[in-house]
Amino acid sequence: MRAFVHSLGCRVNQYEAQYLKEKLEAIPGAGEIHVVNTCTVTALADRKSRKLIAQLRREHPEALIVAVGCGVDGAKAGLLRAGADLLVGNKDKARLPQIIQAYLSGASLPEGDWPALNGEMVRGPFPRARALLKVQDGCTQACTFCRTWQVRGPLRSKSPELARREALALAEAGHREIVITGINLAQYGLDLPERPGLADLLSELLSVKGVRYRLTSLNPEGLTPELLSLFAREPRLCPYLHMPLQSGDDRVLSAMGRAYTAAEYAEKARKFLQTVPKATLGADVMVGFPGEDELSFAKTVELLEGLEPLNLHIFRFSPRPGTPAAKFSKQVSKEEAARRSSELATLAQGWSLKARARFLGTPLELLVEEKEGPCWVGHTENYIRLSVRESAPLERGTIVPVKLVRIEGNLNEGVVLDRAQDRGDLPS
Repeated sequence: MRAFVHSLGCRVNQYEAQYLKEKLEAIPGAGEIHVVNTCTVTALADRKSRKLIAQLRREHPEALIVAVGCGVDGAKAGLLRAGADLLVGNKDKARLPQIIQAYLSGASLPEGDWPALNGEMVRGPFPRARALLKVQDGCTQACTFCRTWQVRGPLRSKSPELARREALALAEAGHREIVITGINLAQYGLDLPERPGLADLLSELLSVKGVRYRLTSLNPEGLTPELLSLFAREPRLCPYLHMPLQSGDDRVLSAMGRAYTAAEYAEKARKFLQTVPKATLGADVMVGFPGEDELSFAKTVELLEGLEPLNLHIFRFSPRPGTPAAKFSKQVSKEEAARRSSELATLAQGWSLKARARFLGTPLELLVEEKEGPCWVGHTENYIRLSVRESAPLERGTIVPVKLVRIEGNLNEGVVLDRAQDRGDLPS
């Protein structure tokens, strides 16, 4: 059968889409299967999942439409109404081929147990230049606004040795950058007998030559002294840290169930920026959380002003069914949340400009990702999205030396340093 996997949401979902695509290649028979890897992190994510399923139902009326993942565990009724034939939650996602074959034959399979991650490996290549490597699943932090931890199951980590083997396969498939992903990377290894930390995992992965590594998102408690030291001395660890903030007000952070104070967050972020060569910072911020007043919002702005993040992901609070925060008093109006979001987005543009301006004229390493007109576009090691005109033949997926020469709004232009004197190796 021809199987197509459509994925919404986070990088973990994108990794799992590749895993499912590779697993579904072996299903025999005629016809089409469309698998939608759903997301339920916000109400908007639920709507997108339903909309995609309805669209596939219209465009492929004879196909088998399967909804899998977080949305199935969090909002299954809407997925059935949208047109899904079969629902498979996160617990059984890894058994999807067997479940589909049983469904097609009129049989059924009993619900399984949460699988260990050591059996979940991909060989690649991924459709994009950057590969994804999932090393962790589940979360025990239990943030009061979050639905994800409720549908992702218990803590599960992939052993450093098996992660290294998977990274080697991805490198052999042609990838030169691998993005390390998980539901809560700060909790990596807590379930393993030897309790390895993220620094131990990355040290093992660095034995695979010719690859640089990037972290997706890391909660502040995960930035340990050992990890910071590894970042500072290892150039193949991309010097960009996406560290969720959510709020700069301690009262709001406490109500959210976050595991740090605003001062602790700021201290860790500053240490990373000051210690790691060429470091930049990204952050998540939630506006409109119940009880967030103007002073709370002002504290968030003040904290971020001092850090000048390169990227800021802004979310408006979305009351998720089954979460404590959905029932909190002092709910913020949608209009006020939208105003704060807009104000923060404007400020974020200025902070990003300042963060990028620090690297004007600096030699950087660009992963060539895609062609846009006469230019190649990709990301530098510190996650600046850069375009270069093709003065010499470039190849997608390679890493080339560049220099940032112009910044204008969201546009960053660079030149390829393809001569020794350009790189500073020889006097000009």
